[in-house]
Amino acid sequence: MVKYCLDNKGAKPELQRTAAELAEEIYKPVRNFIEHKDYTTDINVNPHFISPKMLQFRLQKIMDEYVGGISTNYMTNDVLLQRGLELLAMLKEDMKYIGAEDLHQLQRTWELHHRLLASESVTRHTLFREETRWPGYYYRGDHMKLDDENWHCFTLSRYDRKTGDWALEKAPVYHIID
Repeated sequence: MVKYCLDNKGAKPELQRTAAELAEEIYKPVRNFIEHKDYTTDINVNPHFISPKMLQFRLQKIMDEYVGGISTNYMTNDVLLQRGLELLAMLKEDMKYIGAEDLHQLQRTWELHHRLLASESVTRHTLFREETRWPGYYYRGDHMKLDDENWHCFTLSRYDRKTGDWALEKAPVYHIID
């Protein structure tokens, strides 16, 4: 980054949206909380917003039960991964209704936003790799063997923010030391 700045001293970055639009998006969870906080006596039970804590619990449960967590002894399969993607999509929709009561919760909200994206990436990578990568990662119940012939590679992914589409591909592993 420093090299880029030194090499492009006259460059001025341009935002795709105005600063006011960005601020509106960033602080929306706080405004959502303030607008609806008095609807119930418990902020964790409110039909108008979901707290970051509750959303985090849901995310952890999805990843644990569908993407090969400890509750399934690190076992998953195509059907569970597909269902996990469906539930992650629902969770993404619910992110619009998150409510943050203070700046700490606002920070947690945006951490969860990025965690959700990372979780979807992990799920898609696990689905893409039709093999078991163990010891150390997960078992694919529908592909129980380590398959170095087809899967001794890296998985690369690209996410298109505008369309929500993912592209995954294999990339070779080059061993520097054998």
